[in-house]
Amino acid sequence: MSHTQVQWARGTTAQVAAYTGPSGELVLNTDDWSLQAQDGVTTGGWLLRPRLAVRIVTATGSQSVAATDDVIAWQPTTPAATTFTLPSSPRLGEQHAFKYLAATGGFTMTVAAAASQTIDGQASIAISVLYAALRVVYLGSNSWVII
Repeated sequence: MSHTQVQWARGTTAQVAAYTGPSGELVLNTDDWSLQAQDGVTTGGWLLRPRLAVRIVTATGSQSVAATDDVIAWQPTTPAATTFTLPSSPRLGEQHAFKYLAATGGFTMTVAAAASQTIDGQASIAISVLYAALRVVYLGSNSWVII
C-alpha cells in the first residue's frame, strides 16, 4: 500500500484551547485524542468527535463537569443531593447532557453555571424526576441555554 505520511499539529487540552490556527488546520488533542478544526479566528477551534464521551457518576455532592463530558449519567450508589457545575471557560457551542438514572428516591440533581454565567437566565437548574434528562449548550456572553 502506498501512502503519504501527514503529521498534524498537536497538544494538550490546555494548549489546544489556547491556540488559534490557520483556517482548515486540524489539531490533535493528545489528552483525549479528539480533533479540533481551526477557522483562523476561533481560539481552540471547533471540536470534532466521532462519538459522545459518556461519564457515569455514582458519587454525590459537588461534581465538576469537564469540557470533554458530553453526557453525564448520574447513577448514585447512595442517592443524595448532587450539584454538577459547568465549565467556567466554555467554548461557543459546547454542549453537555445530563441523565438522572437513580432508580429510587426523589433526590435533586442540580446543574449549575459557573460564577457570572447563567442557564436560561438562572444560576442553576434542578431535576428531581427519575429518568429525566437535560441538555445545555453554550451560546457565548456567559449564557448557557437548555435545548
